[in-house]
Amino acid sequence: MPDGGPPASRYLETRSMFALLQNHATGMPVLDAESDFRRARRAHAIARVGRWLRRAPDCRHPRTLGDVALALGGLPRAQVVRLDAIVGTLEPTRHFDARFRPASEVVRARWQRIALAHRRGDALPPIELVKRPDGYYVLDGRHRVSVARALGHPDIDARVTGTRVSS
Repeated sequence: MPDGGPPASRYLETRSMFALLQNHATGMPVLDAESDFRRARRAHAIARVGRWLRRAPDCRHPRTLGDVALALGGLPRAQVVRLDAIVGTLEPTRHFDARFRPASEVVRARWQRIALAHRRGDALPPIELVKRPDGYYVLDGRHRVSVARALGHPDIDARVTGTRVSS
């Protein structure tokens, strides 16, 4: 083909170039972390407008386990979990939307500290998850999940506990 290859490969090349631009580092991690937060807040606002225009159901916040009585089963085990498998939180939150984008300025300082740690390559503790049939729920680490998603990471270190529903 005279235009440089099949359309699918050009699409993937364009997509990977966009990903590089999205997480562009200036060499100043503090400024990069601030920019990451502004970008994540913009993504939340755009998604909110998009839902309104499509008249889509309003799922503003992550799913919660609700009133289900839980008995944690077994010892937590360390594993790497895909971020797209994390579907909600144990407790409700107004500060993140369903895709863990920051929905409030309240989380700015903590979010930016975690983004700064990512940018500097500092080690962060693993998040704590509960495994359910429909996915993983966050016990501890909503901000770390939010930052990892915003930076385009595919997975995250976690301590996973299985559950069994108590009667």
